[in-house]
Amino acid sequence: MSVHTWYCRSCEAETGHEVREKAHHDPAIRALTAPPQDERFAEASECTCTVCGQVEWVDASDILKLGVHDFGD
Repeated sequence: MSVHTWYCRSCEAETGHEVREKAHHDPAIRALTAPPQDERFAEASECTCTVCGQVEWVDASDILKLGVHDFGD
């Protein structure tokens, strides 16, 4: 699991978010919820706000755009 800064629609601010992967071999990094049943989320990662707990499924490539998001592993 990694923590990064992401815009939270619930908090309406840039807040810390935990990123977890759907089928990760490590239970500590594995997603806690199921993604929407839509092919657009086939490669998505679970993104949970550390402030309010809002869960979003996000395209993993968006998370890795360092110019857009700030990692705090």
